[in-house]
Amino acid sequence: WIKLQGGLDDHIQTLTLTHADLDSGGKLVEVNPLKKVPALTTDNGLNLFESFVILSYLEDRFGDGRFILANAEERALVQLFVRIHDIYISSPNCTQP
Repeated sequence: WIKLQGGLDDHIQTLTLTHADLDSGGKLVEVNPLKKVPALTTDNGLNLFESFVILSYLEDRFGDGRFILANAEERALVQLFVRIHDIYISSPNCTQP
């Protein structure tokens, strides 16, 4: 979504991982010791994971307000989706691909 909102193509590299990639860890475990996505390495080498942390960083670093939704209801809905993802879908307790 952030790439679609404009102008970060030079800053964000998207990688496609398979379930086998997640199982083996490899380079992903260097970025996220939980071996889960999403994960982000900043230009300065800081490794971030968890959706809300990554989104907050991108907004603070590149956003200038353009990634924040206009009203409280829309922002709350996005935060709800992020929390559902982080707690239930991308949880270390979730073993499904």
